Amino acid sequence: MVMIDLNIYFYECEHNGDLDNYKEDVRASGGDILNSGLDYEAETGWLKVRVEDKEAFMKKFAETDAYDFMT
Repeated sequence: MVMIDLNIYFYECEHNGDLDNYKEDVRASGGDILNSGLDYEAETGWLKVRVEDKEAFMKKFAETDAYDFMT
């Protein structure tokens, strides 16, 4: 199966603790985190995620708290 890389961006990401919570939700939804970043000034963060099935991942991720903070 072909793996798919996604870039997911978040607002309301004020510190590493916020980003860590989003990472946990991504992992619980079946994503592997390849990279991440945080812009403290803009209070935004991003994750580069690898998934096996984008539709299945997004369906599960939509049930998480982190989903509500995606931009």
